[in-house]
Amino acid sequence: MRKKFSRCNAIRFGIQLPHDPMDLIFESAILAEKLGFDSVFTPDHLVGIGLRQWDSFEAFTLLGGISRVTKRVMLGTCVSDVLRRHPAVLAQSVMTLDYMSNGRAILGLGAGEGMNLIPYGISVEKPVSKLKEGVEIIKRLLNEDEVNYKGKFFRLEKAFIQPKPLRKIPVWIAGNSPRTILLTAEFGDGWIPTASMGEDGYRKNLETIRRTAKKLGREDGEIEPALFAYIVVDSRFEDAKKLIELPGKVVALLSPFREKFLEKAGIGEKDLNFPHLIGFTFNAENIKKILEWAKKIPFEIVEDRYIFGSPDDVTDRLAKFVEAGARHIVLTPLVQHKYYLRNVEMLGKKVLPYFRNWL
Repeated sequence: MRKKFSRCNAIRFGIQLPHDPMDLIFESAILAEKLGFDSVFTPDHLVGIGLRQWDSFEAFTLLGGISRVTKRVMLGTCVSDVLRRHPAVLAQSVMTLDYMSNGRAILGLGAGEGMNLIPYGISVEKPVSKLKEGVEIIKRLLNEDEVNYKGKFFRLEKAFIQPKPLRKIPVWIAGNSPRTILLTAEFGDGWIPTASMGEDGYRKNLETIRRTAKKLGREDGEIEPALFAYIVVDSRFEDAKKLIELPGKVVALLSPFREKFLEKAGIGEKDLNFPHLIGFTFNAENIKKILEWAKKIPFEIVEDRYIFGSPDDVTDRLAKFVEAGARHIVLTPLVQHKYYLRNVEMLGKKVLPYFRNWL
């Protein structure tokens, strides 16, 4: 029998929108709000993730437009980085979104990805160290009247952002690595790792965040435990598995932590002829390489990184992450555009109600 949850810990759900096309992005956001989702996120990319085309629109422009056709959902990036955008520019962008949406902005931040950096001559060196400085600068600019800062990568002198946000803008840190977990404990208002670490890994790392945050003098409940989960829902488990198998293997092969599952297939990191996501760029040549490897690995060694199946299947798996401490789950349908709205609708009508009907 499934566990129910008390009202003292509300479970929130969000949707990450597709990279394109424009009509689908807006239709998805409007549908998500109608179905009762709590938040809508957009990727912040120069290059979209895909197998045949890589279209991608600018994140804050999109969110500003979405703010005018929605009234309730929180709006955020999942995620931005301080390698392409100076922290002060990000602070101004999210402050502007906060005004446009009447206080509904969330800023997600991560270390950056090669597809958005390497083709444009932007350095990928020291991404987490730059992220650490960037997070501190953004939070200070959003909350202080004047900021002086001397770091290794960024320097500010009598800098300010005006006007101040309508309310405190949550800054969520994305990351599954030990360094980003500790960074979350120090500066994050939220933590949004991928579901690839599994429920046990999520619970363990959340405990580390809370323990470290307490040592730093932060209050209990100050950091919102979120989750970024690739998902496919269909009427039958077999149909959902068929939809997610190829894109799931491709996404897994791009993981910086791919050594763990490659060992199960007897494959070493040095055997691969393409880098992981931090160094990967999307073009026809690299996609050909990754598809060749996707054919060589069985889906069984990566399937636990994803949530898929019938509504009951995905509800049961999501419940395990809730039991592990997740309270704001951002779902990303890993499907072709033609199946995207159907996935959002099934999630809204057949999955979310279970988590809304608490004891």
